[in-house]
Amino acid sequence: MINNCILVFDIGKTNQKYFLFDTNYNLILQGNKKTQKTKDDDGDKCDDIEKMTSWIKKVFYKYLNSNKYKITKVNFSAFGATLVHLDSSFKIIKPVYDYNKKIDEETISLFYSKYGPEKNFSLSTGSKNLNMLNSGKQIFWLKRKKPNLYKRIKYSLHLPQYLSFLFTDELATEYTSIGCHTDLWDYENKKYHYWVKNEGIHKLFPQIVKTNKTITKTINSKKIVFGIGIHDSSSALQYYLANETDPFILISTGTWCINFNPFARNNIFDIGQIKNGATAYMKIDSSPVKTSRIFLGAEHEIKLNQLMGFFQIKNFDSSKIKFNKKIYLAIKKNKNNYRWTYLSNENCPKHEIFNFENFDEAYHRLILELFQILKKSISVIFDECIKKIYVEGGFSKNKIFIEILKINYPNHKIIINTISNASSRGAAMLI
Repeated sequence: MINNCILVFDIGKTNQKYFLFDTNYNLILQGNKKTQKTKDDDGDKCDDIEKMTSWIKKVFYKYLNSNKYKITKVNFSAFGATLVHLDSSFKIIKPVYDYNKKIDEETISLFYSKYGPEKNFSLSTGSKNLNMLNSGKQIFWLKRKKPNLYKRIKYSLHLPQYLSFLFTDELATEYTSIGCHTDLWDYENKKYHYWVKNEGIHKLFPQIVKTNKTITKTINSKKIVFGIGIHDSSSALQYYLANETDPFILISTGTWCINFNPFARNNIFDIGQIKNGATAYMKIDSSPVKTSRIFLGAEHEIKLNQLMGFFQIKNFDSSKIKFNKKIYLAIKKNKNNYRWTYLSNENCPKHEIFNFENFDEAYHRLILELFQILKKSISVIFDECIKKIYVEGGFSKNKIFIEILKINYPNHKIIINTISNASSRGAAMLI
């Protein structure tokens, strides 16, 4: 039997995963399942919280009762901007709304007429208007548009803390979930923004506790130490902060590409930075982290599928395609070819131009255009003190992306994360 194993659930929008670590945070085994979807009461897509939690419990009890592994600690890393509402009996009030859902313009206008102007509000909360991605606005919207549902809410938990609650029965709120573009936190005054109290929403949130708080429970005669959960991006950052002392930025790539600068000399944004995608996240000690984020991975997937169809390619692994310097030099001065589904089309042609000789050329151009947008996003959080650039996630395995990154940052040490799953390791290190 392998003793004192740490079980971490890492819940993403695309995949929900689990990892088993030893006491030195070495990976023992892992597993995953596609995150399943359902429909909310408006017919919009949302995560199926029942299937998600059923899977988590199944995995937990499988390893709790295992003769091969002795589970002693459990923690949870999950995406932000998602709230799970509970009634007075601690039952879920469904649905759990998806952060991609749109809030109507009437509600947005009402919000800023009461608590704006928008510029001042964005500066104090460190985030521009992002609709449901501002989880505070979710509750404001619920209160106005679905009053009967809102009246049933006794507690509101961020997703990582709800997953912890499933096993501990303890309600908690923690800084990394509060601080990720929620519109809930006033970074200037280091407390909930006044609008939260004005609306009475503060009563829905449990007490704020430290992210490394643990709760010991006895389950099936076995003592298990549970963490209270952490926002997945902040969890990944925590892993790097624990292992690096030189000033760095982290480019965390996936469906979202999130760029972190935990060493910014000035953590206060200007409105230009916010308009260009900058937002504030939190470290586990509640201090702000300058961050920018773009929907890079989602855009890449859409365009890649289009290119595969156009060139009749059935199987493609982005980690296998090599960087071709000759192709890069030939295309880098070309005008933009692509239009985007999620990203700004401000500098794009009116119609996509597929005048490529082959797939390699088209794909090099795709990565280059995506990188140009990424570089602009990085620029709003960059600092002269930065010496290193860490890259993790899907694009860290993309040789074209990495070579273009090196070309554009010749004076910085580019470090590719060879240790996978930093977010799960960060969560493991907190308990």
